[in-house]
Amino acid sequence: MPVHIQLTTTMEQDGQRDQYHFDEQGQFVELNGKYYLRYQEHQDGTTTPVQFRLGTDQLHLRRSGIRETDFEFQLSAPTKTRYRTEYGIIEMLVTTNRLAVEFDPQDVNGSIDLEYQLTANEQLIGTYQVQLQFAA
Repeated sequence: MPVHIQLTTTMEQDGQRDQYHFDEQGQFVELNGKYYLRYQEHQDGTTTPVQFRLGTDQLHLRRSGIRETDFEFQLSAPTKTRYRTEYGIIEMLVTTNRLAVEFDPQDVNGSIDLEYQLTANEQLIGTYQVQLQFAA
């Protein structure tokens, strides 16, 4: 099902704060009883495939491209991940501070409200906030 996606991401790294807005077309898909939100993110002439697997108490984010992201967000405990960059793989810890996922498969709309921190080698890399809305 085609959807319109509005996304705002706020990043705080090394005392600097950046904010990005995306307005993209995507798809809301059900596969084997699981729900996915897929779209292509366009930034600075680069297109990055993005996929969220939606759940009520957890969220999975996969971004493909030069930098490959595979994050699992859950409030109950931090999760480990590997971040693939052009320089190699970095092991990181994802700590989810806020997670609210709401979606209606019948009306095909929903939202994600997410805040998380990334750490590597026990050092804070950054704090991230994601607000996303989608609708058919």
